[in-house]
Amino acid sequence: MGKDSIFNQIDLIIFDMDGLMFDTEVLAEKIWAKILASHSLVFNKEFLDSIKGRNIADSKVLFEKYYDTNISFLDLKEERNEMLEYELRHNGVPIKKGLIEALNYLKSLNKKIALASSSSKQLILDNLKDTNLTAYFDYIVSGEDFKQSKPNPEIFLNCSKHFNLQPERCLVLEDSKSGIEAAINANMQAVWVPDLVRFDIPSKVIKIKDLTEVLTL
Repeated sequence: MGKDSIFNQIDLIIFDMDGLMFDTEVLAEKIWAKILASHSLVFNKEFLDSIKGRNIADSKVLFEKYYDTNISFLDLKEERNEMLEYELRHNGVPIKKGLIEALNYLKSLNKKIALASSSSKQLILDNLKDTNLTAYFDYIVSGEDFKQSKPNPEIFLNCSKHFNLQPERCLVLEDSKSGIEAAINANMQAVWVPDLVRFDIPSKVIKIKDLTEVLTL
């Protein structure tokens, strides 16, 4: 590790999952499009972008903001989860470029690695099992574990507390706007790896094109 490596000041690296580790956001959007159409609801990209990184409670509020309908968002979400789970279990989990290299590199530095995702715990565990990545992670938390979702920093602060670390000693890898905002709110170093949605970021946020660049941070 070079003298200028950012990891000299970092003890814990926190990974998001969807859109960061696994290329699942495109698939999720296609599934949402099918579900909305089946219920005669208009596909709204702004709505789908707004719920990325959010837990189900916050997503429900956003759904009711964008759609004037009596259809239950919880029912739609359950339908979406079942369809996504089927696709991933039968067709495989698409791994993002550089993920394996980044995990191996961080392990070689003896860094702690956590996964903090707004997805369900079962989906997280299934994805890790099917990609043989479970052993890389020292701690795993899901959106089901917290009342507040990103951009609230609760999920990330839970990770730092688990390892008895100051937030300043933690680095978060995220693709979503809400995730980046949560990392900033947690006073952690945020690294943005863009996926489907592009947005403006503060100057203190590091931007990399893909996970291969984790090795050169």
